[in-house]
Amino acid sequence: IHLICLPTMKFNYKLHRLCGSSYGTPDALNSLSPSTSRRAGGNIIYTSSGNVLLSPVSNRIQVIDLLTHTVRTLSCESRSNVKTIALSPDDRLLLIIDEENHAMLVNFHRSVVLHRFTFKKNVTVCEFSPCSLYFAVSYGKHVQVWHAPGLRREFAPFVLHRTYTGLGDAVISIQWGSDSSVIMASSRNGTARIWTTHGVDNYIPVTLSSHKTSVVGAYFEKNFQW
Repeated sequence: IHLICLPTMKFNYKLHRLCGSSYGTPDALNSLSPSTSRRAGGNIIYTSSGNVLLSPVSNRIQVIDLLTHTVRTLSCESRSNVKTIALSPDDRLLLIIDEENHAMLVNFHRSVVLHRFTFKKNVTVCEFSPCSLYFAVSYGKHVQVWHAPGLRREFAPFVLHRTYTGLGDAVISIQWGSDSSVIMASSRNGTARIWTTHGVDNYIPVTLSSHKTSVVGAYFEKNFQW
């Protein structure tokens, strides 16, 4: 159901709110089953202040202000249902990826689509680095780190920084170190692996393996530095 504001004697109609249930937290285990290509729903995220919540509803994004108890819907919309979203730490860029792996990079404050891109493999999770210079996406069994574009329109904004391998099954979660120097991903096969963002001499990626089932989340401590 779409609610549209109708200004008096004007025709600049603008979407005010999208009524519907939000996707909520996805079922990481069932949504990544090899027998299904769709997730149970999209993730929900907070802005840096913690006062605003972003939640996917179908192919749109609702912005919920927890202080003023107001809700608005971003004007941009994806081609299919939203699968995962990520917001840069400075709250400028919003990355939206739908079920068909089409990505949109959006100016969050102006709700303007800056760039569009299509990933060739299934993407289930994405995360911006704390420095806002990179974002990481799951790429099947691999993790890809891309340079984050700026707010200006560019001819080829998405530039791949590096592809990380070594996991034996689909990636479930991605976590950055607080200084953006390391990145960790967990997998369905019960392992987690840690890489450095930039090449380090004589460093061998660390694999953590002791879980009997899928690792749905792996995290660094708040002020962790490599």
